[in-house]
Amino acid sequence: MPSSQTSSPSAGAPGVLLVVPWDQTHGGVNTIVRNLGSALREGGREPLFLFPGPSVASREGLSRLGFSAVYMNLRPPLVARRPLVSTVGFAATAPAVLWQLARLVRRYRIDVINVHYPEPSAAILVALRQLTGARLVTSVHGSDLTGLAHDSRERGMTAFLLRHSDAIVAPSSAYGGYVQREFPEVGGRIVAVTNGVDADAIERMATDPSVAPPSAARAGTPYFVCVAAFNPKKAHDTLLRAFAKVPPPYRLLLAGEGPLRRDVERLAAELGIEDRVVLLGEQPHAVVAKLLAGAVSSVLPSRDEPFGIAAVESMVVGTPVVVTSVGGLAEIVEHDRTGLVVPVDDPDALGAALTRIAGDAELRARLGSAARAAARARYDRREWAQRYLEVLRGA
Repeated sequence: MPSSQTSSPSAGAPGVLLVVPWDQTHGGVNTIVRNLGSALREGGREPLFLFPGPSVASREGLSRLGFSAVYMNLRPPLVARRPLVSTVGFAATAPAVLWQLARLVRRYRIDVINVHYPEPSAAILVALRQLTGARLVTSVHGSDLTGLAHDSRERGMTAFLLRHSDAIVAPSSAYGGYVQREFPEVGGRIVAVTNGVDADAIERMATDPSVAPPSAARAGTPYFVCVAAFNPKKAHDTLLRAFAKVPPPYRLLLAGEGPLRRDVERLAAELGIEDRVVLLGEQPHAVVAKLLAGAVSSVLPSRDEPFGIAAVESMVVGTPVVVTSVGGLAEIVEHDRTGLVVPVDDPDALGAALTRIAGDAELRARLGSAARAAARARYDRREWAQRYLEVLRGA
């Protein structure tokens, strides 16, 4: 039975099942599903979230983002480390899982299944599509595909899901092209829907006097900020080598967590800049908005970036951005108009860009003003949501 906390979807409109591999509040994917869930709710199509759970028996509740949610263990058809056990386990539980999912589809009048950041366990949703007739849309975001080894079973299961999806949503034209090259069998079903942000909410958070930024941002020392997880594709190593070329008193604030945190700390010490580099850990969205608004510039030195929501959020609050010419970032930022664009893995060029923007207040003002206008014109959540909902409906 539903939890007493669960809000029931609207009885007047068919629902959308949003399948997400984690129940979290931070990160780019969570920003997207939060905005999409809000847009669906505003349009009278109450979303239902499906998250991994401890058991194949479904449990209903309220997600950390405040939406109705079901928690359920969708076992993958095959796990490479335990091929026999995983296959037998999947075969034994799949009928019960499908039966429960089909009941949810009927009960919540779901006509669209939208998978975000697909994992191998999502392959069972192909059977749910065939069983219920619901439209299956898979939204890909980045390392969900780029992290798949070419000969892996995980890639094969993801390819199976994409082949049987009615549409595949990519966050930028560049990433859509990557999907087409890597999975040519999906044909013309890839749709690039550039991500959107809630600009009004971001500006409110950035100016909210009740939200205090970390002490490192209140010290009176000018700072750059990078909002990114500590993983190889975010290129914190390149950023640190570039920042070492920026003279004091500037500091570098790093918001995020990840497996390379210790490596970042060690490299900062090796470069002799550990007293000017502050690792803040993951921060709430409101604090991130404050950090971005107070920065000299934000910086994303990524090696791979399908989109780059942190860059857009920086633009919304009028803070110029320094990014690399890769993926979606190259589509978001126009060099020397809304920010500065440098080559990938070039600490000299990145360091020169940071130094230039630090030493030129007129440049910062010009870039920041143009960035704010561009973000409002191109990345407003309402227009993005309308386009996304058209894809979900098959319009």
